[in-house]
Amino acid sequence: MARLLDVPPEKVRAIWVTGPGSYGRNDAGDAALDAALLSKLTGRPVRVQGMRNDGIAWDPKGPASVHRGRAALDASGKVIGYEFVSKGFSRRNIDTNESDPRDSLAGMAIGLPPKPSLDFGVPAESYGFDNKLLAWEVIPPLLEASSPLRSSHLRDPVGPQIQFGSEQFIDELAAAAGEDPVAFRLKYVTAPRDAAVIKAAAEKAGWQPRQAPRADRSGDTLSGRGIAYAQRNGTIVAVVAEIEVERKSGRIWGKKFTVAHDCGLVINPEGLRYTIEGNVVQGLSRTLFEEVRFDREKVTSVDWLSYPILEIRDAPETIEVVLINHPELAPTGAGEPSIRVIPAAVANAFFDATGVRLRRVPLTPERVKAALARA
Repeated sequence: MARLLDVPPEKVRAIWVTGPGSYGRNDAGDAALDAALLSKLTGRPVRVQGMRNDGIAWDPKGPASVHRGRAALDASGKVIGYEFVSKGFSRRNIDTNESDPRDSLAGMAIGLPPKPSLDFGVPAESYGFDNKLLAWEVIPPLLEASSPLRSSHLRDPVGPQIQFGSEQFIDELAAAAGEDPVAFRLKYVTAPRDAAVIKAAAEKAGWQPRQAPRADRSGDTLSGRGIAYAQRNGTIVAVVAEIEVERKSGRIWGKKFTVAHDCGLVINPEGLRYTIEGNVVQGLSRTLFEEVRFDREKVTSVDWLSYPILEIRDAPETIEVVLINHPELAPTGAGEPSIRVIPAAVANAFFDATGVRLRRVPLTPERVKAALARA
């Protein structure tokens, strides 16, 4: 505030008002800055109040990204070269613990220059492929005079986006090698804890080894299973998704999820389970429903009709959680890791059910029907 108004910090008095919660920094508090700037310009007290659709339209968004994977397999199906490159907008134009007037719409309105891009990321895993390259490229900031769109933290910043691409690509390599997706992962992971988590998820889910996709893909309702795994800040998670796909409607139902989770020392098992279940439900909502839509002028997904979220009827029937406790290790966190693999696990299950790949989220009925029609 002081930097925006160019006044000493001791001249600013903040009166805290409790508001609704939000994940990350997507409720970035622009209203206070807007009011202060307008008050300074007019010389009068100003109150800025917006409706929910204003917040949805103008708040920061999770960053968009695109991913490219390339690999080579020899005649025996062994991976002899692997490359995965991610390109996207910075995952945090608005930083975690910093308030900068350049982040704000008010700062943009008075011509403050955008902050430099910060970072993106690469797949978080331990696959020991020969000739392996992981790389990322950041697109310049969205916060420019030509666009009011800003990126910021959304639960597990860019993690679901990256693993959606990389863990689907791992499944594609397993199919190309003619191997079971779980066995293929266990063949190449190099970290023992990672292997233990993958095994725990598969065993709890009753995974029966076979190549994907499933042989019988007839009928109006198709079923499939998929697995995805990832690391995050020392935590390892693997998820098996079991889904149903309705051919005619294009609806995907995430029927059952089995999560194996290793975050070091487990302090509160019940609280940890609740956190993981919340990750699954929110991740499924982002996978199947949530999408920011816009035209050349504005964001158009500004209410619950144009920006739908998961409803009770779409919730999983079952969520099973396996906690792998390491009392000898420090806890490494559970607030975000398990959401990272939900989109990939669902997409891999869709391939198992249909033999078709979906390469863009959300996996809406329209995209499902279009993909099945092209197959």
